[in-house]
Amino acid sequence: MGLPVGKHIVPDKPLHVNDELVWDNGTSFPEPCIDRIADTVGKYEALAWLCGGLGFFASLGLLAVWNDKASTTPFTPKVYPYDNLRVELGGEP
Repeated sequence: MGLPVGKHIVPDKPLHVNDELVWDNGTSFPEPCIDRIADTVGKYEALAWLCGGLGFFASLGLLAVWNDKASTTPFTPKVYPYDNLRVELGGEP
């Protein structure tokens, strides 16, 4: 039984300068360690998306703070009988 990637090859000559940048596991197609994928989103477009998303959540949070009724009335309003004591508190009978 051996390793799943084959035998370990001991180098007998100096390694190439960029040898650590290629993952060679013994297959016929060694792959680079750093993926070089084509740019799908440019850095300024990514910055615009990031600022837009953060701005949306910041405005949503500010809207929630502005519209927060519980912080302006930290207690439950009392409910009294007889039409909330309208006549007793000086209202018209």
